[in-house]
Amino acid sequence: MAENSLKNSIRLENELITVELTNPIEVDGIERIKSDFLTFLRNKFQNSAIQLQHKVNIEKAAERPYTPKEKFEAMLKENPLLSKLKDTFGLDTDY
Repeated sequence: MAENSLKNSIRLENELITVELTNPIEVDGIERIKSDFLTFLRNKFQNSAIQLQHKVNIEKAAERPYTPKEKFEAMLKENPLLSKLKDTFGLDTDY
């Protein structure tokens, strides 16, 4: 879960890294890896001042597709030809 959380929006200001989460449940995952992750980053960049914080943005959660149908509709927005593929092969998005 923490790995998926790190795929969200990440902002860097000086030595402060802010991870934008879309679900309060993701907070536990980030908190679990925070110490190890900070140690890794500080060693990698040889900067002991690096800090990590998280911010929960509930508004972005509404934008994230969860069901197969929502995911398909989100993909259709990016590539309308998927509709033709679905119809040609008789695919069912609810399966």
